[in-house]
Amino acid sequence: MVKQEFTALFKGYKIPKELMNLLEFQVSENIPSYYSNAIYLMTEEASLIESFSTEEEFLKAFIPFAEANSTGSIYAFWINNKEIDDLTQAPIVAFGDEGGVFVVAKNIQELLQIAAYDVEAVVYEDEFYFQDKEVLEEEGEFTPAEFYSEYLDWLRSDAKLKPILTIEDVDTLVEHAQIAYQEKLEQYIKQFV
Repeated sequence: MVKQEFTALFKGYKIPKELMNLLEFQVSENIPSYYSNAIYLMTEEASLIESFSTEEEFLKAFIPFAEANSTGSIYAFWINNKEIDDLTQAPIVAFGDEGGVFVVAKNIQELLQIAAYDVEAVVYEDEFYFQDKEVLEEEGEFTPAEFYSEYLDWLRSDAKLKPILTIEDVDTLVEHAQIAYQEKLEQYIKQFV
């Protein structure tokens, strides 16, 4: 049932195999709780995108698929090219629960690597970042996801991806993705607001 609900979110697009594998991992009996503070797959439609625009073209351009943090921000694929049929190459954006839309990663593989950092995204109307885990730990404000080590194992063995484990590497990936797509994203959104 969960698989059907998740599949329905993708509006007919083929779901990247890494995401289907992650869904199987997420719903397995061995993983009854969170595995990363940075991502958790959704199984129901998110209405957050509609708070930015209700125009059909805008809504069709984004496929929300995961929670980005505990306050309601979400990740979505941005289909920035009408001919795109392979979501593995679509950039990932975060829609903030307090406003703001930001490019996070160039593709789903990068997002899964960033999720290995295990820190939730901070999304404001004019700012997006991941906090430094070491600082959070020093301040007693970091609690690792319960099944974090299992996620790292899954990432390495099933997804065949290298975990990103430092804030510097996370920031570099996000920065490169934003250089490639953020200005285009902002220009796109301006058409609808």
